[in-house]
Amino acid sequence: MGSITWQYAALGALAVVWLLLLNRRLGLRFRRRRRTQSPVWVSIAGWLLIALLVAATAGGGLLWMLGWPTVPKQAAFTTTEVLDLLKIGLAVVAGFGGVVALAVNYRKQRVTEAAHTHALHQEERERTKLFNERFKVAAELLSGEQPGLRVAGVSAMAGLADDWEAQRQMCVDALIDQLRLHEDDGQMANKIFRALRDRLGSHREAGPWSALNFDFTGIRFVDADFSERTFARAVVFDGAEFTGANTSFERTAFRYTTLSCHGTTFTNTEVNFQDVHLDFGAVEFVGCTFDHAILNMRRMTALGRGIDFYRSTFTGSSVVGHDMTLSLAVRVQRCTLVDSTIDVRTFESGSEALRFTDNTTENSGGEPEGLPAAVSNEPQ
Repeated sequence: MGSITWQYAALGALAVVWLLLLNRRLGLRFRRRRRTQSPVWVSIAGWLLIALLVAATAGGGLLWMLGWPTVPKQAAFTTTEVLDLLKIGLAVVAGFGGVVALAVNYRKQRVTEAAHTHALHQEERERTKLFNERFKVAAELLSGEQPGLRVAGVSAMAGLADDWEAQRQMCVDALIDQLRLHEDDGQMANKIFRALRDRLGSHREAGPWSALNFDFTGIRFVDADFSERTFARAVVFDGAEFTGANTSFERTAFRYTTLSCHGTTFTNTEVNFQDVHLDFGAVEFVGCTFDHAILNMRRMTALGRGIDFYRSTFTGSSVVGHDMTLSLAVRVQRCTLVDSTIDVRTFESGSEALRFTDNTTENSGGEPEGLPAAVSNEPQ
């Protein structure tokens, strides 16, 4: 057979293999759209075609490099050469057998992986179903008419929040909602606060709930205790009311978050922010009312961000912050101070502690006793 005949034969074989592979590729796409599993023989045939393509390409390249030599006639082969050719043929057959085994094993692996993935999805669905059922039961207990049922609901919802990380925020929001709905149920409120404190870590280390958002908007607190805990997401007390002898945030850490007090009221209470640490956190007192309240900010640390009082009203109240560590001065802007004082001083006497601008001070009975309306390290 001449060299031209060999060239045509190799090119024809390559064309046939290419067409078969193209057909297989289109068929795979079609089956993928239909989401059906192809038969085993289709996979085996595909792998065999790939092997033929590799062999044809390698053989054709080798023949091209050798100048497309002609194949000798059968009579020209010796016995040894015939045996060598037979060995090559057997090796080729074994290679095709290996390809078949590879195709079968590959198919088994895909089936095993698909079954495992399906089992995981099924398990996740069952877990979600169970969590939803637990949430329904806990919500029904929380909305019960008897206080004992509501207390049991708090335990059930807190336990579910511990187990259901994906919907932990939803469970905590449900607990906080109960503080709005049942303000007069002191037993349930205490139970909720204990659940929060137990899961907010300490002032040195975050707890499992520290990275959640806490929206206490519009809630009335009596002797609230948020001391020695860590908050790492938004904490909102907008429109809330704090009363009682003591409201404590002492030694609490706010990390990369904002403590929002917009329209918040502090009445006849001492608000303790002593030793609070703001690690790139901020405190905003916007439109707040301090009515005969004391805001204690001694040894408070605010790094990266600041503490702002804006359009707030102080009546018979005082803000005391000695030995503070501040990156930015405490800003008091457009506030009204009636018989009230603000005394803010940093640990380092040379740094600016307070910016007091566009504020109104009033004294109902002449000069007030004690400190003037605003005191800082720097003269105003």
